[in-house]
Amino acid sequence: MYSNRSFIFDTETHKLHGDIIEAGYIGVEVFDDGYLLKLSNCRFNKRYKPSEPIDLSAMAVHLIVDEDLVNAPPFTDFKFGDGVNPEYLIGHNIDYDVDAITRAGYDTSNIKRICTLAMSRYLWPQLESHKLSVLALYLSENRLQTAHELRFAHCATQDCDTTFEVLKAICQQRQINSIEELYKFSQLARTPTHIFYGKYKGYAISDLPDQALDDLIEKSDGFLLSSLRTESFRRSELPF
Repeated sequence: MYSNRSFIFDTETHKLHGDIIEAGYIGVEVFDDGYLLKLSNCRFNKRYKPSEPIDLSAMAVHLIVDEDLVNAPPFTDFKFGDGVNPEYLIGHNIDYDVDAITRAGYDTSNIKRICTLAMSRYLWPQLESHKLSVLALYLSENRLQTAHELRFAHCATQDCDTTFEVLKAICQQRQINSIEELYKFSQLARTPTHIFYGKYKGYAISDLPDQALDDLIEKSDGFLLSSLRTESFRRSELPF
């Protein structure tokens, strides 16, 4: 019996940190030894009208235009389907998507967020990029097919399907046995071990020169700042 409490989730917005114009999800279940099941009977995709015209930069990414949304409900009407009350939402940079539905008025206070971006960076820090499409190709056993699927992916649920493939690789590599175990790993992975942008991109935090560590502490926040401060404290405790 499936619990229907964990979902891969994705949104498109009318601008960066804007109103949702599309939301999609698919149900998933995590079993022993990293086995992941996609629930074909739990699949949702819907479009919404934002409070203002779509920004051209965003439009060029998701290829949704204002004319597509003439008869769509307002973004504030967003809700999950009947009988769907998610406990876990999984996505690539899931904070962006959960924050988007929060702005639409949906109560996300009890939702546990599982981030495939954070977990991918933790597992494969050597990659030049951790964009969803890059990871899909990196992990694919059939890049010709994967490239075709990515080329014609034009809705939120198709992004969910791509995220499923990345999540499957994560679960198998870590031998995840339950959704709770996956959530714990995601929380661990949120504290970065490497720098992924800027002048020191590619450095392990433990390998940063002292001056670089100090500079980054001044400029960083959130989980990265926490990781940098932990490393700074570790060095201050060294006996030399």
